[in-house]
Amino acid sequence: MVGMSFQKKATFAVFLFPALALYLFFAVLPLLQGFWLSTTNWDGTAPWTPAQMPIAEFEDRIMNRIRSEADRVFLLKYYVRDEEQGTYRKLELYGLDRYRVQYIIGRTGYINPDFKNVGFGNYVDIFRGKIDKRFFPERYRESRFRSGDPIDSFLEISREEFEGNLLPHLKTPEDRDYIQGIYKLSGSAYALDRERIKQDELEIQIALSEIAGLKDDWEALFNDALAIGAENRRDALAGRMAGIPAIAAGTIAPADKAIMEESLGQAFELGRIKGILSRDWYLERQKMGVLLFTALFVVFNVILVNVLAMALALALDLKMKSRNALRSIFFIPNVLSMIIVAFIWQLVFTQLLPAITGVDQWMMNPDLAPWLTILVAVWQGVGYYTVIYLAGLQGIPQDIVESASIDGATASIRFFRIVLPLIVPAITISLFLSISGALKTFDIIFALYPSNSTSMGVDNITVNIFYDAFRDKHAGLATAKAILLLLTIMIITGTQLVLTKKREMEL
Repeated sequence: MVGMSFQKKATFAVFLFPALALYLFFAVLPLLQGFWLSTTNWDGTAPWTPAQMPIAEFEDRIMNRIRSEADRVFLLKYYVRDEEQGTYRKLELYGLDRYRVQYIIGRTGYINPDFKNVGFGNYVDIFRGKIDKRFFPERYRESRFRSGDPIDSFLEISREEFEGNLLPHLKTPEDRDYIQGIYKLSGSAYALDRERIKQDELEIQIALSEIAGLKDDWEALFNDALAIGAENRRDALAGRMAGIPAIAAGTIAPADKAIMEESLGQAFELGRIKGILSRDWYLERQKMGVLLFTALFVVFNVILVNVLAMALALALDLKMKSRNALRSIFFIPNVLSMIIVAFIWQLVFTQLLPAITGVDQWMMNPDLAPWLTILVAVWQGVGYYTVIYLAGLQGIPQDIVESASIDGATASIRFFRIVLPLIVPAITISLFLSISGALKTFDIIFALYPSNSTSMGVDNITVNIFYDAFRDKHAGLATAKAILLLLTIMIITGTQLVLTKKREMEL
């Protein structure tokens, strides 16, 4: 009996210690290393120990401060003295040797400027908002007009835009009176009064260029008139015209002078209109930022994928001849490569939907992009959760459901009073997997928007971490975000498991 007990303990130890060692090496050690990196200013590319150093500096700052002869010998295995270059050059490091080299150099007090310790500085910057503004929700102005746009772009302004996004933003009564005087309501739009604005930019430039006395000064004169008009300084325009050498000398014919005055007056009016429109015609918008989009994505993805999966599972649990084929069909998206999934939906959004709806912009519309991303994520994941719910449904004793039906319980009563309580274990695992999966989602967003997810406003926390580390070279900050994401996932999923497990025990 004692021998059997010892044999069991020995067998347990043989399996336990290797498993524990692997866990420590592949889970705990990377986590500790990640936390250490999050307290540095590392850019993600600089080597952890200096790649090369001048001979005198290396010997003075490192070699002369190493007390152990064994450590000196070990370090010189990987740092080779190069007399031609006048440096110590580091060789390739592998395995645990790189940690020992790092430890030896660290004990000398040498601080690599690319690995400066900032303590909890990265975490403080995150919570204080002292990082990329795109990380947090932000209000911004979407300009409806730019000063370089041609006159054709503001000949007509829809009534909705004029009264909703222009008039309320005009800063002075003078600007309001001017705009309302030069734009007249015509049907469903406000049209520019062409009696007052008779020439466009090209016609004005042609008229000025044909005045012989202006020579090559006409272009600067035209641009000055636009700029003066944008500032609404008519006295400055008169002074600018008076300062033209040909006018001061009286060499411009009266007819040409009249054309010049008329053309510059038109340029002044255009400049004033453009100045007002570029400054005050805008739409107030809200950027979700990384945090808000992540929350939106997680909430809608978790709710939709679980509700749809349960509905499909209930349908497939019915006695239909084609239910086995339907199960396979619904599960197919889950086994497809994300590249294939992205390619399929890109075709839908860029080819099929425009042809059906007549609306060209789907994927490249920042207002639609977040919802399209959620749609693809739900489509790709719903089949997997359908299988989980279907397994839970098939584990329900049918005699209980049939008894309730015989007693007169309606379908809704049977679902909420019998079926739903009995599949709480399936709900527990589905919620856990969907919440953690949604918080860690990367491939769907990166495959759908490989280079423009930021401009479309669909960067979630994992994509933002990726760009921080590999595009913007802020690996220390990115690692701090990753640590916070890990803690967030542990807290949310842990709370969810406790609550749903408690519900299981109550039942």
